[in-house]
Amino acid sequence: MMEDWKILSRDEDGTVTYFLDIGNAWVVKTETPVDDLLAANSEDFNNSLGQRFGDGKVVARLPLNLFFDKLAEPMKQRDRKYIKRFLNDSSHAAFRTFKGNI
Repeated sequence: MMEDWKILSRDEDGTVTYFLDIGNAWVVKTETPVDDLLAANSEDFNNSLGQRFGDGKVVARLPLNLFFDKLAEPMKQRDRKYIKRFLNDSSHAAFRTFKGNI
C-alpha cells in the first residue's frame, strides 16, 4: 500500500526515493519522471525525418538509471554490438532521437 511508503529523498529533477520498513530491513524504490524526456525524444525523432545520419548526431536519450543499468558497462567494455542491439530494439524506440538503424 502506497501509504506505507515514506519519502527518503526528493531530487531537483523530480526523482523521488521511497522506503518501506518491513521490520528487519528497508525496501527502497526510486521513481524518476520521464514524460518530458520522452516528449523531447519524440519531437527530435520526428524532426530527424529527411536528415542524414552522421558523426556527432544524438541518436538517443535515456534516464540515467537505465543508462547505468543497461549501457554503462557495455560502453566501458566497448561492446558496440550490444549497444547497437539495445538502441535499435523496438522496445527502446521511445529513447531514440534520430531515425534509422545504428
